[in-house]
Amino acid sequence: MQVFFDKTLEKEFEKIYSKFKFIELKADEAYTQDLEFLTKRLQVFEPCPSICKKDDFNSTAIDGSGAEGIISLNDISIHLLTAAFAADKTHFEMGTTKKLNVSPPVCTHPEGITRLILLREDKKEEVWKEFLDFILYNYNDSLQDVVTRVLRDIVETAFKEKKPNDPVPKLTTEANIRMVATLIGLKLHKGDFKNFSSWMVSPRANAPRGWFEQFREVLEYSVAKALIDSDVHFKYIFIDGSMNMLMDPGQKQPRLASNYLLRDINQRALKNESCVVAVSKTTTFPFIYRLAIDLEKKLGMEKKWFIRIPTKSRDNIVLNILKDRPHIPPAYGVTYLFHFSSEVPILRIDLDEKWWKENIFSKDKKKEGENEVNLFKDIDWLARDVRYYGYFFDLAFAHNTTIVRFPERDDVAERLIDYFTEKGENPKMFIHPRRRLGLM
Repeated sequence: MQVFFDKTLEKEFEKIYSKFKFIELKADEAYTQDLEFLTKRLQVFEPCPSICKKDDFNSTAIDGSGAEGIISLNDISIHLLTAAFAADKTHFEMGTTKKLNVSPPVCTHPEGITRLILLREDKKEEVWKEFLDFILYNYNDSLQDVVTRVLRDIVETAFKEKKPNDPVPKLTTEANIRMVATLIGLKLHKGDFKNFSSWMVSPRANAPRGWFEQFREVLEYSVAKALIDSDVHFKYIFIDGSMNMLMDPGQKQPRLASNYLLRDINQRALKNESCVVAVSKTTTFPFIYRLAIDLEKKLGMEKKWFIRIPTKSRDNIVLNILKDRPHIPPAYGVTYLFHFSSEVPILRIDLDEKWWKENIFSKDKKKEGENEVNLFKDIDWLARDVRYYGYFFDLAFAHNTTIVRFPERDDVAERLIDYFTEKGENPKMFIHPRRRLGLM
């Protein structure tokens, strides 16, 4: 359809702009109060010189992509999934990085992994079986074992906070975990740990798009786990997105399968003395565009700064603009906003709360501030590549590797149709009706 730029469209522009300004003005007082608070908390820091004397370390980043429905036949659809990583070692004295030669067993090629999945509008139990098999095959662990590990850690951590002077009871079985959770008033879902489809939130059986996203996240976290478990030690492991947890009000148990894999890689990273850094380019943090404008006016365009977002439990403060967004900061996570360059919008990172408590937090607030500055000096240096100045270049490399463009998507589809044809299938069945009719 051709879009005509006439009076009708101008009226649509006007309506949308009016709604935008209404939203902005309605929350202006709340934002102004928060701006004053955040400005007081804001930490400006001087970056490391590009060439400096500093201990070198390894970093890696993982991103995922794919192509939905490259082939469809009635209620059957075949999807292409990809996940890629980039890994580098810093050379501070040379002002550069060196690509690391690491290849986790899960990867199908030097820079990542490619998978095909077949989904159909099937019974929920059958879709779940396919999903669980996919987790076991790629993550190299059953979802049941991952869920048990994560819930054991959640209950153990809560017990230590509630009863710091008592020995932690045994948490070897589901019954033990539930008993201790009840003892400390921690609510867990009634459904058996292994009966996932009864208590986990998942797409409908006839919603392949939703399942596609679930499978893709499994693939990303599988690559992350493989890198953590590899012979190479990474100081920082960057992943794309946030650490948001889907949880019911009043409960501390996540509801998504991918949440458990995310918690699991954070636990593994902590034991490995690695830091998982979840980076959001398009964060849903409200009024972040206003924040960028106001702080750049106040501080200048190229000042580097960060702010930790307060929480009720840690700071007894909730920002006015976040009162309807309880997922920011996420459960079990710590959120920062930061600014490295005027060329890049304000970004958000989430860190694992346990890692933060062990490596950043201090009762001595001066020491805590020094720990934060050292963290941001490190990650700022990893955002100095001239092509991606202000953004982490390993994440950019991983993204560019994993993204599936239309010509590649079509090429995979055609080769797959050729393969089906060699097996005796009619190729016309697998060509989209719109293409056969000349409509695409």
